[in-house]
Amino acid sequence: MSFPQELTALRQWICWRLEPDPKGEKPRKVPYDPKTGRKASSTNPETWATLPEAMRAQTKYLFTGVGFVFTEAGGIVGVDIDHCRKENGTFTEAAQAILDKYPSYTEISPSGAGLHIFYRGVMPGKGNKNSATGVEMYDSARYFTMTGNRLEGTPEAIADGAQALPWIHENYIARKQVRKRKAKKAARRVVLTDEQVLEKARAAQNAEDFTALWEGRWQDKFASQSEADLALCCALAFWTGREKEQMDRLFRQSALFREKWDKVHHADGATYGEETLEQAVQRTEQVYSPGGELGVFEANGRYMRERGESVYPLTNFVVHPLEMLVAEEEAQMTCDAATMYGETFRLTFMTADFASAQKFKAVLNKRTISLSYMGSDGDLEVLKTYLAGLEWQVKRGVKALGLYERDGRWAYVDRSRAFAAGGEEVADMVQMEKCASIETALPEHAPISAERLMELGAPLLSYNEPAKTVTVLAWCAGCFIKEMLRVAGVKYPHLFLIGEAGSGKSTTLERVILPIFGRCRVVAAPQVTGFTLMKDAASSNLFPQALDEFKPSKIEKNRLAALYNHFRDSYDGHEGVRGRADQTQATYALLAPLVVAGEESPDEPAIRERGMELLFSKRDLKDAAARQAFGRLSAMQGALTEMGRALLDTALTLNTATARQWFDEAL
Repeated sequence: MSFPQELTALRQWICWRLEPDPKGEKPRKVPYDPKTGRKASSTNPETWATLPEAMRAQTKYLFTGVGFVFTEAGGIVGVDIDHCRKENGTFTEAAQAILDKYPSYTEISPSGAGLHIFYRGVMPGKGNKNSATGVEMYDSARYFTMTGNRLEGTPEAIADGAQALPWIHENYIARKQVRKRKAKKAARRVVLTDEQVLEKARAAQNAEDFTALWEGRWQDKFASQSEADLALCCALAFWTGREKEQMDRLFRQSALFREKWDKVHHADGATYGEETLEQAVQRTEQVYSPGGELGVFEANGRYMRERGESVYPLTNFVVHPLEMLVAEEEAQMTCDAATMYGETFRLTFMTADFASAQKFKAVLNKRTISLSYMGSDGDLEVLKTYLAGLEWQVKRGVKALGLYERDGRWAYVDRSRAFAAGGEEVADMVQMEKCASIETALPEHAPISAERLMELGAPLLSYNEPAKTVTVLAWCAGCFIKEMLRVAGVKYPHLFLIGEAGSGKSTTLERVILPIFGRCRVVAAPQVTGFTLMKDAASSNLFPQALDEFKPSKIEKNRLAALYNHFRDSYDGHEGVRGRADQTQATYALLAPLVVAGEESPDEPAIRERGMELLFSKRDLKDAAARQAFGRLSAMQGALTEMGRALLDTALTLNTATARQWFDEAL
């Protein structure tokens, strides 16, 4: 058994023994003076000793173990996390967060289920305990039972707590303040008589639990009567609006009332009953409120609903709103769901997720089993209305990655950023999470310099026929203004790269076209489905949808028909439609430019009319200089992406009229 030198050097050690509680509750850890074998006090230094003295006394008097006492002058703060260590060795979210963020000397408690973490410092604020999180913090008038059983992977020394202690206290100790709502949502206390309190409590969803406590039947659910006392007081705090006088009056009518209620229990003269009432008031963040017209309100870390005389829970969590993205057809809400037990989970809901309780639960259970919804489909509709009235940071949501007009200017928007010309941040636009399927490195690159462009130009215009390469580059450049052209009523042509095997069409697609856009995803045309075609085409209005291995004579008839339908619809600006299981329809705006590589041209004239066709031949690659140029080009993929970034930056400086003018001049 070993301890950090910071603790062993202090004369703040005692012994302790696990003894039965004379009142019949769970055993107590009673402190003893190592020097005399008599009872010790965490506030009387005369009853403390050195660690060696405590170790000898443990053997001499057969004590259960040794303990360390905290004093304000000692400069040591202890964090106690109860019931956080599971049988499989993992930890609760709170414990793991503290261990990861601010590691320090950590012991496993005598029970094996808790942790004691030590820091150098002082208490950062008022409040020592939060039962919801299971985290406690002390720097004086308290002792920890010590085991010397250091948690594997934690430091052997005690870390400085200058940053750790305020963070832990704020997040896991201090009473959580309810976020401000709009004035019309402000909770108000509803004054009820004693009889009305009992009537409503006995009619609530948890009436059975309340009645059991009221009648003194606590043994099946609580380890001690003290815990049952507090639970009943919390229930009374909710129904009485935290009115301690009424809570006290009602508690005295219950079967839990006993003489201990009026006995002085603390050094400041507070009775056991007064302390219990105060704890209940501190823990009860929300009080009974009919919830306005909706009947929805917060209570003790969950949403409740009142219908007539019935009050029942809807969730075991409340929502802390973060961001609402509003698009043309739907909205996306990102929030933190904070449970009654102190856990917090980041969630993202789409409008369709509120269509039924089943869909809503599917989102809740995507990453955890800790979140619950207990209401009906009708309750969910009411809850949705309530949540919509919270204070959200509202942004414009877009589905497709790419360029969008905003206040007369154009901006680039993806899931993680939005910026206009000159890199100016656009804070109120973002791509919706469910639509973010494209990975691109383009925004991370700097625009190409003039010197590097000249270096790139030589192999780029020498690896194949210059005329073909110029056409390819012109089509790629046009992709960056395609959305502007669509707004101006211009249909952008597809690009078909056609040629025999080994003629360079696929390498042009993979080594020239896609690197310009900072991506490399190519789909084999014979394997693609109609739904995949729609989804990919709707994912961007700038980055091309790339298909390879296109050979109509070898593609199954129905699949070829799906390809041709897609080629027509995406050029003409039609929407793709797909039915859902709930009988509704999902629509997909087919916005992406389309490039197709294959050995055969489309065999329908209407398809060929919608695109530009470049013919590739092996003869163009026989020249040794062309092969050497292609080798140099393959080593300059980053330069191609830099060129793409320069094209993007240029596009952001344009307006729709200028883009249309450039397109007409190019024709």
